[in-house]
Amino acid sequence: MELADIGTGTRLELEPEGYTDSDTRPVYVSSFEWVESDGTAAITAPIFEGRIMPLEKGSVYNVYFLKRQGKLLSLYSFRAAIRERLVIDNLHLLLIEQLDSIEKIQRRSFFRLDCYLDVKYRVLRSLKDRNNSEIPFRKTITSDMSGGGIRILLDERLEPGTYVECELFGENNQKIRFFGKIVRFERTGDAGRYRYAAGVAYVDIDEKEREAVIKYIFREQRKLLRKGLE
Repeated sequence: MELADIGTGTRLELEPEGYTDSDTRPVYVSSFEWVESDGTAAITAPIFEGRIMPLEKGSVYNVYFLKRQGKLLSLYSFRAAIRERLVIDNLHLLLIEQLDSIEKIQRRSFFRLDCYLDVKYRVLRSLKDRNNSEIPFRKTITSDMSGGGIRILLDERLEPGTYVECELFGENNQKIRFFGKIVRFERTGDAGRYRYAAGVAYVDIDEKEREAVIKYIFREQRKLLRKGLE
């Protein structure tokens, strides 16, 4: 992939190199604008806590972005150095120089992330019951998730083929609603509250909701990768 393939308006996340503590390392949000004739790229100057960040010329950043390929989103990264700061028509920009090749970080279509998030679910006889408000929700947690489905912990048996409606609560308590089908059911071997686990495949999920799931996974994956390099 080349810089010109990123696309105008693509959201970029810039992480400065040189931090030893991943918890204090800042992340600056920018967007891609265009590629110059000399091979550098123009991006918007990041705004952090309401002010434009004057990133120093010569400083080096790891740049992350998502790129859609068909129906799938993939996470890419490359290293870049700040070469110039400029203002065009009151738009604050940075010129960056690409220092290495653009790499796809996760090559599997749906990376599975171990995570424990609150989720509510209710069992449906069929998808026709989706508007039946009399069916109550039950609370539980996830044990992992991907762009293709989630694994939930249960205190009841649910047979494969069972339809469920789920409300997943992610970052900043963002609610993600979808309809799914139990495709896998197993005992956890745990004598505690959650004796069972079920794999739920998305059957009906808005693409914006699926994208929110994938972006959350990629953010968490990036944190894990970053910690692994320290």
